Amino acid sequence: MQKPVLPEWWEQEELRRILHARDIAALFTYLKGRSFSWSAIGDLTGHQASRARAIGEGRRRVTEYDVLLRICIGLQIPRHYMGLGTNHVTSPDAGTAPASWEPGADLVPVTAEPIDVQGLLGVVASISVGAVPADVTQWLPAAHHVVLPDRLTPDDVTAVAETTAVHRHMDAVTGGGACLPSALGYANWATQLLQVPCTDDHLTQQLRIVLAALHNLIGWLAHDTGNHDLARRHLVQSLVLARGCDHYQLLANTLYRLGRVSLHEDEPELALRQFGLSQPAAQEGGCHTSAAISLANHAWANALLGRADLARDSLTRAATERDLADPATTPEWAQFALAGADAYGINAVVHTALAEHPDHRHYAEQALHEAEQAIALRDPARERRSLVFDTISAGAAGILAGEFAGAGRYSVTAAQLARTGMRSARVLDRLDHLWQLASPHVDADPGLAEFGRLLRDLHARP
Repeated sequence: MQKPVLPEWWEQEELRRILHARDIAALFTYLKGRSFSWSAIGDLTGHQASRARAIGEGRRRVTEYDVLLRICIGLQIPRHYMGLGTNHVTSPDAGTAPASWEPGADLVPVTAEPIDVQGLLGVVASISVGAVPADVTQWLPAAHHVVLPDRLTPDDVTAVAETTAVHRHMDAVTGGGACLPSALGYANWATQLLQVPCTDDHLTQQLRIVLAALHNLIGWLAHDTGNHDLARRHLVQSLVLARGCDHYQLLANTLYRLGRVSLHEDEPELALRQFGLSQPAAQEGGCHTSAAISLANHAWANALLGRADLARDSLTRAATERDLADPATTPEWAQFALAGADAYGINAVVHTALAEHPDHRHYAEQALHEAEQAIALRDPARERRSLVFDTISAGAAGILAGEFAGAGRYSVTAAQLARTGMRSARVLDRLDHLWQLASPHVDADPGLAEFGRLLRDLHARP
């Protein structure tokens, strides 16, 4: 007969660290060391024995919120030890607006009203210069009360940073749809750590920084799934937290990401204003990498508007900032911009956007060369989504340059890459745009027709 799980196990310092980090492989390994079979671990946590073993051996990672919750329930682990909190609102004041803009101070009302993006621009501009509006909570994500620890510890802050890093890696490989629910569940608990008493001002400041990075990432995950209102709410939450500790690098990055949401929604003029807010924050934070990111995307917005001179000027300035950047001081969330693959990738996107304007079709050959350089430099194991985007750029540039055979090969490859575990609405949207360019030329190369069939299959997937 299998011996029972003992609740006092979860009070051990080593196990608390494992639970904080949501290291399920280490958790299952601990149980195996306590003479639990893989079958017993699976029975307790709702897995087949083979799946439990794969998790314990590190061959499968667990991040889904409902799976983590099932593990907590099955092993009698207090949910807040893994940052899961509760599943329902317990406050009698649910639905009322908080009196303070401090995140986690109270519940933020849930609203079905869509965000007024023009009104949001004024709020964002105010936050970027240090004036957080008193009614900012209407722009923030909803929160539900959770069970919190008695005191804030450095391990809590470290756990938030490590959990963010895990989700950032998953997003790059498989897309935001693979990890958004898990990140949302964790953030609901982690943000409310700001309510936990702490006499160490430095620790509280560090908590705000890691929470700002978490909400910044969640905004990006939501954007990648096509939920742009949710993206904006979490990005504004990141702005509020970053502004509260004057973390200009995070401010710059979050403002850039707000601009990318607008760019995706075919609002390049609005995106230009948001990228414009990002640049002073990058300069104030002394972060050349953040400035380079903002300028490169400024170029993209201008390219969509057919402004070749402005787009090229922004790309030149972005390259200058990139050359000045110090990788040792560049924050983790901006490191991607220093890779050669990304420099070629964003240049390809800009020149492809320009080439779609008849007066600037001559940029197509340059865009194709840059996309091919980006593809050659990508690490498919770590940058799968970026590789898909580069391949889409190569397909689009090839069509615009009249090189249909190569365009067909790249288009088919992009669809095949997207089919292998990629959960990203942005990828599908970019593939749809590629099809708009390809569909008039399906008779020019059989690969383009095959791409159309693959894309229909992608849209038919559940």
